[in-house]
Amino acid sequence: MALAACSSIQPAQMHLPESLSASSKTRITGFNGWNTGKFAAGPYNGSYQRSEGGMALFDTWIERSGKARFAIAGPEISSTIEAQCRMRERAIAVSDSVEVTTNPMAFRCEFEADGRAFPARFELQEVTGGGTAAYRYERRGEIALGGEIVQIRSVHDLVGTGNGTITPIGYLFEQKGRAVGALELNGTPELIVPDGTDPGLARTLTVAAVALAVFQDPANRIGD
Repeated sequence: MALAACSSIQPAQMHLPESLSASSKTRITGFNGWNTGKFAAGPYNGSYQRSEGGMALFDTWIERSGKARFAIAGPEISSTIEAQCRMRERAIAVSDSVEVTTNPMAFRCEFEADGRAFPARFELQEVTGGGTAAYRYERRGEIALGGEIVQIRSVHDLVGTGNGTITPIGYLFEQKGRAVGALELNGTPELIVPDGTDPGLARTLTVAAVALAVFQDPANRIGD
């Protein structure tokens, strides 16, 4: 009976807008637990490297940092798109379990195509105040690539429960307030895109999803 009970337990699922509930899901394989390797996301594939760093001065002044790079090939990409990404965050330790952020987390990527810089950007930042929940690490951002601009915001709500997550369980992609896709991070990342999405937008969403999959959120390291 115990085994039967365990087998019925389902992993937590990110709550999606109704407009995305019947959308196709694409698993992004290759990221779980690894800092270098190759990934695949449906017809897209590529390679990545990432690392984390940081320092603490007198166990009080804390700086967390990270670097990542990835290359991706697939539909609507002439050869490859290469990204160079950096993350930085600073905080003060008030006690062993309490920190005050002095420079909120910021994660940014710059892009090249065939080794040449081109006008595209990806950015993600911690958001505080303005109606955000003090007990959550909420993130907002944007990607601009290939004529598409997509807003990004973290998701903390779960299916079937009023209790949300402290760190993001995924991200929602929006254009002019309308949900155009999502990324679920619980387990193997899954990109959620409605059937019939414009190929150029699908490419931009895939690049954003890979940037978020390679991102090592410092909120998951607090208390380590």
